[in-house]
Amino acid sequence: MKLVRYGEPGRERPGLWLTDRGAPEILDVRGTAFDIADYDAHFFTHWGIERLRGLLLEKNQKRFPAAGVRLGPPIATPTNLICVGKNYADHATEFDSKIPAEPVLFAKSPSALIGAEDPIHIPPTFSEVDAEAELAIVIGAPSRNLSEANALEHIAGYTLINDVTERRAQREAGQWFRGKSFDTFAPIGPYLVTPDEIPNPQNLHIRSRVNGTLLQDGNTRNMLFPLARILAYSSSTLTLQPGDIIATGTPSGVGFARTPPVLLRAGDTIEIEIESIGSLKNPVR
Repeated sequence: MKLVRYGEPGRERPGLWLTDRGAPEILDVRGTAFDIADYDAHFFTHWGIERLRGLLLEKNQKRFPAAGVRLGPPIATPTNLICVGKNYADHATEFDSKIPAEPVLFAKSPSALIGAEDPIHIPPTFSEVDAEAELAIVIGAPSRNLSEANALEHIAGYTLINDVTERRAQREAGQWFRGKSFDTFAPIGPYLVTPDEIPNPQNLHIRSRVNGTLLQDGNTRNMLFPLARILAYSSSTLTLQPGDIIATGTPSGVGFARTPPVLLRAGDTIEIEIESIGSLKNPVR
């Protein structure tokens, strides 16, 4: 299944993205099951995914054409938005040539989340805005001290996230949070794809393009720390909450590491894509 949230910013409704009748449609989840208010912690801990599978079997579904409908972040604002730095050896090399021995975790503000096709805004007085294509995982149950053997069972779904970064702010602050947490610096979506549709998340092609020109071209099999390791390591420190997002790192080819650098400018369009999940395209303002 592909879960979406649609509507005006801050007033999104939960839906399902369907293509079984040809042109894409959205199933109005709240209009069919009135007690499903949103894709939030309550949803994930009260058999929400199973409820959605039941809705697909009902005859009286409330559907409408998806064309022209804004898609927001596919889950409600999470408690935690955790990122993994330097999780591909080639990107670690282009960043500072230091290969980490353990996952490098940092936080990004959930307030930076925006939806598919929403604009990324370059902050005033800043000019070194870069993009990072990443596979994101969404937690489906309270998770503490997971083992690598069962960690993937706690994933509710997969999506795309663009870890937009202002490199000067990142560099000058001596830490990464500020440079990565400006408003609009976390485009995510357009769908949350359930695990049954992604049989091997450790073998997914991941790419980014600026104005149609390919920048990043990698594969999740090249992660230094695979998803199970990331989950086990993260949950040894804190309890991951249902709906939390973990951005799992970016492959090489980011703009600042190129000669000359390819940094985002007003009027650009940045697109990231991951096979079996979809593509996320955002204009720059």
